This record gives sequence, structure tokens and C-alpha cells, in this order.
Amino acid sequence: MKNNKNEPLKLNICFELAYEIIYYSILVILIGLAFIFASNLLTFNWYSVIFGLLAILLIILKTKSFLLIEEGTLSIYYLKYLHKAQIEMKTIDEFIFYERERRVEVRSNKKTILVLYLKDKNKKRLLDWLVQHYPNIPCLFFNENEING
Repeated sequence: MKNNKNEPLKLNICFELAYEIIYYSILVILIGLAFIFASNLLTFNWYSVIFGLLAILLIILKTKSFLLIEEGTLSIYYLKYLHKAQIEMKTIDEFIFYERERRVEVRSNKKTILVLYLKDKNKKRLLDWLVQHYPNIPCLFFNENEING
């Protein structure tokens, strides 16, 4: 397999657990309001349309949260337009993966500079990609027993 440093990596990311709960609660409230207005009035009304469109917009934006590693730069985007971080790969000292958590820490100069939340499939893809394209960056994998001592 060709070791190409220019091959970009794009992975969907999640919010922190508290933000995930808040996000899905807002989504359920919007869908519920759209349903209530549609079922109570039994006629066309703009409230149902507005709340339904807002719910659809939130679903679409949630799918557009991603991590992008391209041209030696790691970038994080939330809800498609919120650019959270942009870090040069050469400044990163290590990636820390946790076995039973969604959390992935990016560290530089012995401090955490970025915390990501990835599903297990995307954590594995990120780890494999980093090992292939950036073998000089250590990727540590901790399980529950190692963390607790």
C-alpha cells in the first residue's frame, strides 16, 4: 500500500455526552411541538412547518460534525460551520485513546490541547490512519485497569 502523506482523513465526530443529551432533547422537543400543532389543529399551520424544518435542519447539521486531517493540519468542525480547532500535526506529541470511552485526547507539551469524542469504528479508523501516515506520533491505548492503577 502506498504511504501517501497527502491522503486526507475525514471522520464524523460526536459531542461530549452532556451536549449530546441537550442536543437530542432539543430535537425531541421540536419534533413534539411540530406533531402537537399538526394534530391539534388538523389543518395546515406554519408552526408545524417551522418546528419540523428546524428539527430537520438540526439533524442535517449534526451529521456535518467532523474531524479532518489534510495537508498536515488537524481541523475540527461542529455543526458544519463552527470551526473549533486547527492544529498542525507536527506540533502534536501523542494521541491517547480510551478503550471504553468515546474520548480521544490530543496532547502537546505534556498537556491536553484537544479532546475528541469518536465512536469505536471511527476511533479504530483514526488509529489505523495515524499508524500508517504518522508513525512518529505515539498513539497510546488505555483500558480501564491501566487508568485506575
